[in-house]
Amino acid sequence: MSKIIPRGSTPSLIGGTNGKPLRAMAGKKCDCYRCHDVLIKGQLCIDIPKLGGPFAGTKRVCNDCFKQILDKTALDLQALRQI
Repeated sequence: MSKIIPRGSTPSLIGGTNGKPLRAMAGKKCDCYRCHDVLIKGQLCIDIPKLGGPFAGTKRVCNDCFKQILDKTALDLQALRQI
């Protein structure tokens, strides 16, 4: 399956509803929640916890999407430092 371009704006890790991202090993075949790329069993990926709701869940992303999220977070932090 080919990778599609993620729709919408890139999320940032600054929001209060996100926990600490953890590097994880895919236990079974799943999809990246941003680009819908297939993550096969045993592939390294990143779990981003979503805290603020009644049930704490995680969103799994591939390494490429996580790099984009980190870049967006760095830009947000840089903008906050200029204030």
